[in-house]
Amino acid sequence: VLSMAPYICIWLAARDLIAAAPDWTAAREVTRYGWLAFAFAVAGIALYFLGLMCTHLAAFRTAANIRKQGVAHVMNAPLGWFDANASGLIRGRLDAAAADTETLLAHNLADIVGTITLFIAMLVLMFVFDWRMGCACLLAAVISILTMFAMMGGKNAQIMAEYQAAQDRMTKAGTEYVRGIPVVKIFQQTVYSFKAFQQAIEEYSAKAEHYQADVCRTPQSINLSVTEGAFVFLVPAALFLAPGALATGSFAGFVTDFAFYAVFSAIISTALARIMFASSGIMLAGTALGRIRMVMEAPELKAPERPRAPQGSRVEFRDVSFTYDGAETPALSHVSFTVEPGQTVALVGPSGGGKTTAASLIPRFWDVSSGAVLVGGVDVRDMDPHALMDQIAFVFQNSRLFKTSILENVRAARPEATREQVLAALMAAQCGDILEKLPKGMDTVIGTEGTYLSGGEQQRVALARAILKDAPIVVLD
Repeated sequence: VLSMAPYICIWLAARDLIAAAPDWTAAREVTRYGWLAFAFAVAGIALYFLGLMCTHLAAFRTAANIRKQGVAHVMNAPLGWFDANASGLIRGRLDAAAADTETLLAHNLADIVGTITLFIAMLVLMFVFDWRMGCACLLAAVISILTMFAMMGGKNAQIMAEYQAAQDRMTKAGTEYVRGIPVVKIFQQTVYSFKAFQQAIEEYSAKAEHYQADVCRTPQSINLSVTEGAFVFLVPAALFLAPGALATGSFAGFVTDFAFYAVFSAIISTALARIMFASSGIMLAGTALGRIRMVMEAPELKAPERPRAPQGSRVEFRDVSFTYDGAETPALSHVSFTVEPGQTVALVGPSGGGKTTAASLIPRFWDVSSGAVLVGGVDVRDMDPHALMDQIAFVFQNSRLFKTSILENVRAARPEATREQVLAALMAAQCGDILEKLPKGMDTVIGTEGTYLSGGEQQRVALARAILKDAPIVVLD
């Protein structure tokens, strides 16, 4: 409302000048109207700035909470869920949802409220001075709203959902490709060797081009032409009304009104552009929140109401069968064996034979399809997940090290461990030669200033982590 007041001041100044013509000095109130217009403009900007400060604070907190709650939820998902869902896809969905809702809250929501208020005030003003010229200006707004609905409403909302899904697939495939760059370079392949990545890019490109060229081009061209040229609709209205104004002797008032609507028509473009961007933001945020449901609906590892404590560290597979989701044949079928405390057992077999699956069932990365896995005589499903994890140290095939010091990487197994205990674990894992070549020993941060470890060295650090945990059961996959 404050941002519209200067236009009224301009109209009042124009009215006084036209009434006083040709003796311009008689229009004594013009200077006051000018200062009022300036004051209203500054007040409008200040209020809008304060509003945006509030919406940005809300948006940043909401975006942070989406990321925090998303990560907190996936922390409770069974670890096998991460094998079925690519990390790039999970990260992309969390980040995209946070970013899109941030834009909605920080900018679009404020613009929606401001635009609705502006639009209502605009409609009132349009019909206060001359309803016929007001209708001419309103015609541009009606055409613009119809074109925006043609772009974003109806079946085109589904096209936007398909576009976002294609973006998801490209993010996932892109992450996999970047991780596979060493393979590409060693075997002299090209990006076209990664068919999934190539197809994801082409699909995304096709969706984006279709939405822009086939859906948006014509309506948006009409929209911009009409809103930016809203003044054109005033010309035929003025030509129609001018003879009547001359005949009644109210031509001066007619010229004043025409000058007001000519200046006022510039607001229409601004108001409708805000509506368009706000509508786009709402649609993007809605789609993003729909996509993040995949993360927020990830299954949680169910903890028993009355957890049982294990009696010892004996591991037993009792007629265990397990089939992965979507697979037709079981990975394990009626497997039974026992590992006594202090005993070392190796599972030997061909690739795809179920070794990793069996190892993953002990720390309950998955729940068995039938049978039971017992630790200390208790079914792992009847144990508190934290108590189960305290019993087991696990070293994966692909070791993951955090971008922090070797000390903190190893200490992740036992945060309260002293430096001496961490060093002893590193030495037990044969990491002495690694520490000798690093500039700051175990305080060296991995991944900075050209400090990287080979795959075997990372595996040894992961072993040190397992040694430091000092769990009664160690699973080496």
